[in-house]
Amino acid sequence: MKIITLFSLLVALPLSIGAEIMKYVYQDWEFAKWIGVAVVVDTALGILKHLVHKDASSESFWVKFSKKIAVYILLLILTNILTNFTVNGKTVGATDWMGTYLCTYMLVREAISIMENANAVIPIFPKSFIKRFKDFNDKGEYIKKREEES
Repeated sequence: MKIITLFSLLVALPLSIGAEIMKYVYQDWEFAKWIGVAVVVDTALGILKHLVHKDASSESFWVKFSKKIAVYILLLILTNILTNFTVNGKTVGATDWMGTYLCTYMLVREAISIMENANAVIPIFPKSFIKRFKDFNDKGEYIKKREEES
């Protein structure tokens, strides 16, 4: 009986401390799922794009992927701070829009990257739409590979 109680304390204490800390670090797990799905789709299409164009580099992939994940985690923490901080025990609503903006920015950025990667694999979007993306020229052609070969 004493072993079970001791074990319960050893497990419960770190979990309760972790739960208390996570309240300050991040709370919106529903949005985290959405951005997680977008990152997975973008990453899969990015890998496919580089395999199709035969310019895949695992070193470049891990560096870029690690930076993206680190920045997104920090932005998610910032959104939590901006939308949930309190003054005199009350949540300040004046900065809610900043948290919403940051979340929207991350999701829109992932959506644009997904469209760029998809179009680099199979051109499916109109040229007038695609030419606004950074890896495409005014004709809607994927030019990133050609620039790297030069």
